[in-house]
Amino acid sequence: MKNILLALFVLIPICVIAQTDTLKSGVYSWINAAAQRSEGRERKDVVNGSTRDLDRLEIHTTTLNAGQTNHPPVAHNDVEELVIVKEGSLKVTIGDSSKILTPGGLALIVAGDKQTFQNISTKPATYYVISYKSKDGVNLERGRKGGGSFIKDWNEYEVKKTDKGESRPIFDRPSSVFKRFDVHATALNPGFASHAPHTHRAEEIILMIKGTGEMQISETFHKAVPGDVILVNSKVPHAFTNTGKEQCGYFAIQWHSNDE
Repeated sequence: MKNILLALFVLIPICVIAQTDTLKSGVYSWINAAAQRSEGRERKDVVNGSTRDLDRLEIHTTTLNAGQTNHPPVAHNDVEELVIVKEGSLKVTIGDSSKILTPGGLALIVAGDKQTFQNISTKPATYYVISYKSKDGVNLERGRKGGGSFIKDWNEYEVKKTDKGESRPIFDRPSSVFKRFDVHATALNPGFASHAPHTHRAEEIILMIKGTGEMQISETFHKAVPGDVILVNSKVPHAFTNTGKEQCGYFAIQWHSNDE
């Protein structure tokens, strides 16, 4: 009886941990996400749940009308945010720094920094917000030493030509919630695969920005179009292929936990 109770005691925490990983590898559709409208703005929730390394992963888009601001400056002390402009022009202010971002422009907002966004154009502006809370907790000092918050427009990225298209390394550095956080953009020529099916310990997000493709996840193939968010969990075999007639493009986002 003691052995049975001991086995149950060991299994219960494992089950509880497994239940917290609510997000499965797959393609999450932006086009089919329900739109919520309030105060002249629109929000689409695409991803909301947890993973092996994240207590919370939330991905949504917000569309601001001309002149609108998302909210007054606010800071999150236990959450980091990655913002990527989808359409239009967005003025991003983090602390005392501001920059106008166009489609493909990106901002990393480390925990503890105040942020606010404003649509300064005459047309609607839409942007992704990738908000995440790590199971490793927050290290504000590491975030500061790693370079702090980051704002860069698309035309400021370095472009590296490859035999398959182009690569734009954006940053690869420590942040306030990750010991290493890696973001780059890839442009893939028609008919090419980014790589052979492979696995890695780090979890990954692929954010489609143009063209069409096919994502292999384990033995299943999924179509992907602009706006889609592709989540690949730790150690899951995957590969991406451009199945369209034109170059496709996407952001690849990886984070590395203390458990690696």
